[in-house]
Amino acid sequence: AVAAEPGPSIPMLCLFDHEEVGSVSTTGAASPLLSDILDRIGAALGGDLEDRARSRAAGLVVSADGAHATHPNYAERHEPDHLIGVNEGPVLKVNANQRYATDAETAAAFTLACERADVPMQRFVTRTDLACGSTIGPASAGQLGIAVVDAGCAQLAMHSAREMAGSHDPGWFVAALTELLSA
Repeated sequence: AVAAEPGPSIPMLCLFDHEEVGSVSTTGAASPLLSDILDRIGAALGGDLEDRARSRAAGLVVSADGAHATHPNYAERHEPDHLIGVNEGPVLKVNANQRYATDAETAAAFTLACERADVPMQRFVTRTDLACGSTIGPASAGQLGIAVVDAGCAQLAMHSAREMAGSHDPGWFVAALTELLSA
């Protein structure tokens, strides 16, 4: 919302280029593209710099991306208390090194949205002794200063020739996002 008083939000869908190679490009998540668009929308609505800063502080980015399901041939590469399965609900992604941008507040908001939507939820936590991939979440959070939740649907064998996902997970994810973004 771009107003001195709380007002209606403006939902946006952003589909960035170059996520798999780091998002650093003129149209990637680590570019100024979204920041510039948000500033231009705020200016077009008559907002000043303070209004736009408040809008960002009140905003939420959902970095929606696939989540690694636990591969039966490599189960030891997963945190034993956080095994991820297909058709077991959306996955909230957490990483202490900020490879995912979920923080305590956005994790709580997503968890509550899943509960309200009566949707099962899983929590992906990377083993701290292993390297971890990332999403556009940290790039967006760093560029914009907007709270981010990293979440998605579990995929088995992600980035392989035979990726698989559950048939129930996308619908559950939509239900959770609908609840989260309408709160």
